[in-house]
Amino acid sequence: MKKMTLIIFGLIAAALLGVSGCATLNAEKKAPRIGELQDVGDIALHVVDIGPRDSAKPPIVLIHGASVNLRDMKMSLGDRLAADRRVLMVDRPGRGYSERPDDGYQLSVQAAAIHEAVKARGIENPIIVGQSFGGAVALNYALQFQDEMSGLVVLAPVSHEWPGGVAWYNSASQIPVVGFLLRRLVIPVYGQLASKDGIMESFAPDEAPENYAERSGLALLFRPGDFKSNASDIAHLKDQIKLQQKRYSELKIPVAIMTGTSDTTVSPEIHSKTLATEIDGASLTLLPDTGHALHHAETDIILEAIEAVAE
Repeated sequence: MKKMTLIIFGLIAAALLGVSGCATLNAEKKAPRIGELQDVGDIALHVVDIGPRDSAKPPIVLIHGASVNLRDMKMSLGDRLAADRRVLMVDRPGRGYSERPDDGYQLSVQAAAIHEAVKARGIENPIIVGQSFGGAVALNYALQFQDEMSGLVVLAPVSHEWPGGVAWYNSASQIPVVGFLLRRLVIPVYGQLASKDGIMESFAPDEAPENYAERSGLALLFRPGDFKSNASDIAHLKDQIKLQQKRYSELKIPVAIMTGTSDTTVSPEIHSKTLATEIDGASLTLLPDTGHALHHAETDIILEAIEAVAE
């Protein structure tokens, strides 16, 4: 009986490893690493560093949101910005092809790691641009390092405590054993099936770019390690936001806040509008009939806002 039990557990383990292994291999084949690994302390961050080094314009650092990786910012803003200035894009710790420390869910840890990458690349006084969860990281970056920045641009940022919790799968991923099984058996299959609806919801009422899932490397999210990091980020986010939301009045650099009025993912009322009242001199741009993925839907307007901050 004991031998049979061991055999059954062995088969289950093999099935889990097979499912998650195939998902990982397929995702990385379709969306391979496109940048370099930059050592920052005990971990390495995946970075893409493009654009002219001798430009007179301030360099830009782009920080992506939850569930995506640096490809999302590259295809929306990075490539266009790099036409006339230096642009650094980073996979946040534990996401894409970046490594993650044990306390990597902390906004301060992520911001400090990105800051180390910026210094290591010899980039001085950048404008930090963050979208959604990346906006929360960008705000933390500014709270720590505003003396080394030219400005801050946050797009549909998570900035304040909100009512309610998080999606069931992000909570379940934190539970021992349950999370392990979820990430290796359920998510590789469920994630792929649900991703289309997730994209539509994030972009609505706008249309997503053609072949967005493939071009953005979205399937990287459904690898067990990447999903674990993403779920942990989201599950801990409210507590992290509580630690910083009373400090925004400390920011004295140029700040631009932009959000879509039709955003149902990150409330404009709770976040962007409130944030604009707490930072002296911050500009607030409300984009009508625009959803959460405003960096794709209203790229030209965002590029203009970045130029305004730079000037």
